[in-house]
Amino acid sequence: MILSAFEHHQAMALRELSGAGLWDPVGDLRALTDKHFNPDRALDAQRLDAFRVDVAERCARIPLGHILGYADFGEQRLLVGSGTFVPRQQSLAMVRWIERNLALGSDSTVFDLCAGVGAIGLAIWAASGARTVCVDSDSTAQAYLRRNIRRLQAQGEVSPLVADITCPQAFAQAHGRVDVVVSNPPYVAPGTELLPEWSRHHPSGAIYAGEQGAALIAASARLAAALLRRGGVFLIEHGEAQSEQVASLLDAQGFQSIRHCHDDDFSDATGPSIFTVGRTP
Repeated sequence: MILSAFEHHQAMALRELSGAGLWDPVGDLRALTDKHFNPDRALDAQRLDAFRVDVAERCARIPLGHILGYADFGEQRLLVGSGTFVPRQQSLAMVRWIERNLALGSDSTVFDLCAGVGAIGLAIWAASGARTVCVDSDSTAQAYLRRNIRRLQAQGEVSPLVADITCPQAFAQAHGRVDVVVSNPPYVAPGTELLPEWSRHHPSGAIYAGEQGAALIAASARLAAALLRRGGVFLIEHGEAQSEQVASLLDAQGFQSIRHCHDDDFSDATGPSIFTVGRTP
């Protein structure tokens, strides 16, 4: 069988992507193909050159989201770019847990700590209509967060907040008034070997944290304990080996009914979906 020119270039790209050690070369090829080609577009040299550049970047382990300019998170398409953390599907497990276990509505208040481009907070808002505050101190993340809020027409219901979660006094007006706090902080110990997508091409401040990765887990727990009303719920994503440490940190802040959750539906080749839930007394 004689391959068409398009099929030939696709086969070459798949070989290159597979040889680069990617965990989903077929999915990456599909996404890059959709970016550049459709039945209404001719296979011209300029478009093909742009496609080849994108394939080369992905083979160099540039995150797919940074190449595409977006990342899909559940039902939402979010803008991302160089200098931002690309949302991972593992975080959807916290959103699903909230949908299944809590009755949030427009009179509820949610804080999303270390929000990045707003994936978790915006997903909770979309599912529940809850008033949501997305907190991040990074200027690049905040720029993309604000764009995503506008594009999803969430203005007035989802608010960006530039603040450092290690400074609880910056949140004094909200103390004791929040129903749910979620956090996906950086939790990797400095020096830990990771896939290049994270170790070389994500902002280090969104990946690594001091105290062997626990510094911002502890800060999230302290802030959540201050923000939540009685009976409020705290959910935090963390590493597979950190469950006992996270439970101790939550217990030290007075949380009760602490439980770990492992959701296989949102785990993938890049890692398991693990988070911990605690409630205020």
